[in-house]
Amino acid sequence: MFHIYTHEFSYAQKELIQFVSNGKISDTDYFRIAIDQLELLKKADPDNLLYTAWQAEYLHLDGNLRRAAEQYRRVLEQDPLQPLTPDEERRIKKFCPELRVNPRECFPLKDIVAVHHPEQPLIGYHLFWEDDFDFPDDGEPCDHEEIWVEYDREEETVTRVMTFFHSRVIHSDAAVEEARNNQQRPIVRVEWGKHGSLLKGWESMTESLTNVTLLEWMKQTYEHVKSGGRVPEHPLKRFWPKGFEGTFDQYLEFPDVVDPLDWLEKKPLMFKTRWANAVICTHGLLYNFHPKMEWPERYWNISRNKEDS
Repeated sequence: MFHIYTHEFSYAQKELIQFVSNGKISDTDYFRIAIDQLELLKKADPDNLLYTAWQAEYLHLDGNLRRAAEQYRRVLEQDPLQPLTPDEERRIKKFCPELRVNPRECFPLKDIVAVHHPEQPLIGYHLFWEDDFDFPDDGEPCDHEEIWVEYDREEETVTRVMTFFHSRVIHSDAAVEEARNNQQRPIVRVEWGKHGSLLKGWESMTESLTNVTLLEWMKQTYEHVKSGGRVPEHPLKRFWPKGFEGTFDQYLEFPDVVDPLDWLEKKPLMFKTRWANAVICTHGLLYNFHPKMEWPERYWNISRNKEDS
C-alpha cells in the first residue's frame, strides 16, 4: 500500500512545481514547503551538505536571516574554508573584471566579494550595488550580481567569461578576446539601475530559457524603467530618479569606468570555497543580500534538463 502513496505523492510534487511556476503557489509558500522537506532530507542523509546549503538559501530567501546564517555556518563547519595560495590571490586581482556603466547610473557599487573555486581554475566575482531600481521594498539593501572568470593555470590567460544576466548565464568568445587585449581583465557593461551584466557581443546574443534576444530584452527593460519601473510611487523611491531620462541609444551607452579592483585592494574580501552564499553571509557582508547560485554549473544543469525534456 505504501508504494501507492509514494507514487501519488511524486505526482503531487510535479504538480506543486508546476503551480509554483505559473504563480498559483507563491514563492513564499514554496520556500516554507522546501525548508520542511529539506529538514527531513538532512535527517535521512546528514552527510549530504547540499541539503543544508539549499535549506540555508531557502531560509535566506524567506527572510529568516538568523536561521539561514546558522545553516550557512554548519555548511562551513563541515566543509571549512580553504586558505588561498599567494598565486590564487594574485590571480583574483589579475583577472578582476572592469565595469563600464551608464553615465546616468544612480546606484554606486558598495562591495565586491571574490570567491575562488576550491578545485577548478574559476573565480566568482560577486558585485553588490547600492540597490535595484525595481526593488526598493525587498528588505535587501543591495543588488547582488555575479561574474565568473575561468582561466588557464599554466598560461595564466582567460579562457571563459560568464555573467548572471537576470537569472541567465551568458558568455561569449568575444569577451575572452577582449579580456586578453585588456591585460587579461574582462570588460563588463552594466545595465542602468538594474545592473544586468553584459558581455562584448551581447547585441547578437539570445538568452537560453526563452530565446528572447538580449537586444529585445534591453528594449523592454528600457521602456519599463523609463516609465518608473516596478512600484514607481513607493516611498522608498522618493529620492531616486523617477526613471531613466534619455533615449534608448543613451540607455545603451557604457562609457564610465568602475574598477572593482579598487574595492578589493581596500577591503580584500577574497575566499576559497564552493559555498559562496555561506561565506558572503558569515564572513563577508554586514547587511542582507539576495542569495544567488554560486557557480554556473547550477544553471547549465537546468539548461541540460530543459533540453532533455
